[in-house]
Amino acid sequence: MAETLHPCCNPSSTCLIWDGNPTGKIFASDGVEIYISKPEMRKTSAGSSSSAEIHKPETKVILFLSDALGIYHPNPQLLADSFATQLSCDVVMPDQLSGHARPLVNTDPSPAIFEAWKAAHEPDATDPILEKVLAYIRTTYGKDVKIGGVGYCFGGRYVIRLMGAGAIDVGVINHPSFFTMDEVHKLGEGKRLAIYAAEIDDILTPEKRRETEDVLEETGASWMSTLFSGTEHGFTVRGDLNVKEVRLAKEKAFRGAVEWFQDWL
Repeated sequence: MAETLHPCCNPSSTCLIWDGNPTGKIFASDGVEIYISKPEMRKTSAGSSSSAEIHKPETKVILFLSDALGIYHPNPQLLADSFATQLSCDVVMPDQLSGHARPLVNTDPSPAIFEAWKAAHEPDATDPILEKVLAYIRTTYGKDVKIGGVGYCFGGRYVIRLMGAGAIDVGVINHPSFFTMDEVHKLGEGKRLAIYAAEIDDILTPEKRRETEDVLEETGASWMSTLFSGTEHGFTVRGDLNVKEVRLAKEKAFRGAVEWFQDWL
């Protein structure tokens, strides 16, 4: 049975925009647009800039892979800015969706459109984009740069894939979508993966989450899995922060990710 897109990838579903002013900048590298956030950008205003104006070599970088909201939505931008501040390193958030992010306004909710969107962003289309981004990171920050990956929904699968391919060793995934057990099996010793999951999730179902944990036990990777009650899929990037359970879960998942990178990256 074909897997259908969750409302998080659905242009007809609503998404609250969080309070705050993103401070990162967008530039293009090898045909890929990238939102970059640096700790010192908290003192500047958001906008566009050439890559030459914002490059500064660092020893650690966070590769932020968004959900279907994409890099132009304020919520992922605010999260990227917060990681940059808390971890004192640059955060690179590429448009791995090739400009096909979920729009901010409601559009045709036809299931066929959603399935076509998903088909357009399978690994054969997305992996080459991420290869360009990794090349940019290594060229800019040096071949010995330490890269941590954080992924949300759609982006979570690609953190797993990059870890399995040996491109990164430390990752955090939030309510990841559409990954396979074969991809999880490719993780092994020396890989560090943290999972933050929602209680109500029809993509990362309880059965799939437990299967993922069982496979991780077999791989020899270091991992942790945290489940938050009172939450639904997407809570860490699209949650209603007016709901205390959701707000606290989102904040705890963020702090947990920061600590994971501080401990392992």
